Amino acid sequence: MKRIIALLCALLLLTVSCASAAGTVVEFHDKLLLNGTLPEGYTYSRTSLDDNTLIGSITSDDPAGASFEICISLADNASYIEAESPKDLSEEELNLIKQLFLNESNVDFDTLVTASGDNLLVVRETSGQFLDFYTVCLGYEIELTLFPGDGKLLTEDQVSKCMEFIKSLDIVPIRG
Repeated sequence: MKRIIALLCALLLLTVSCASAAGTVVEFHDKLLLNGTLPEGYTYSRTSLDDNTLIGSITSDDPAGASFEICISLADNASYIEAESPKDLSEEELNLIKQLFLNESNVDFDTLVTASGDNLLVVRETSGQFLDFYTVCLGYEIELTLFPGDGKLLTEDQVSKCMEFIKSLDIVPIRG
């Protein structure tokens, strides 16, 4: 009997440790989940939350490490309600989004598809001061921004760790 209890406890501990290693969950008002595997040494914390916006950060244990800012907000554009990703937006709507980024900084655009199939607009500031990932999902705008940890420019290592996290990202709308 003691062996069975010990075996069950071991299985429970293994399940819990595997689940915690699998990823982090960012939840927004029981409407949207962001699941992803954080880079080693990084932790997520919620900075603020109100009815329309969540702001969080993903920071490194290393003070020189890059950091992410996550912003999820209720979209004010009615056409975003049905859109599951930027690919569902019209060319005009996508150009408007790009123009907002261009108004702030000199940027290049690309797209990225995560392992779970989520489409993201990649916005790279050309001098290396930030890297931004933007998407829409059923009425929400989601923006993840990578900033250099030392206040200078992003390094290839910082971008590489970021890309691993972003590629693992799964954006899950909660319907109902």
